[in-house]
Amino acid sequence: MTLQKKTIQRYRQLFPNDTLREVSTRTGIQITRVFRLFHGKNMKVGELEAFETVITNKIAENPSFSRLSCAVESASSLLTNDELKKIADYVERRISHKNFARGYISTTQSNLSIA
Repeated sequence: MTLQKKTIQRYRQLFPNDTLREVSTRTGIQITRVFRLFHGKNMKVGELEAFETVITNKIAENPSFSRLSCAVESASSLLTNDELKKIADYVERRISHKNFARGYISTTQSNLSIA
């Protein structure tokens, strides 16, 4: 997956119900350009930075994110490679469990709506 697709995907996870107009307002990018970006046109560096700024600001609203960022910076300089690997494995497991649970819940809800 390209950096552009990842960025747009992250944006959509944080702001799932934003209209093109709202995306344009948040990022400062023209609405027609936002439409084109969402439909596969290549981003310019400034546009990527605009999306990243909005994403970072939204994530920074969570006080736990700040603590996690500081802890990661400290861990990367103080812990051994084996300790860092254990932490990374733990975090990856937690993420995969969450993704699995989301997939299971969405599948169950779609089956209920069909019945």
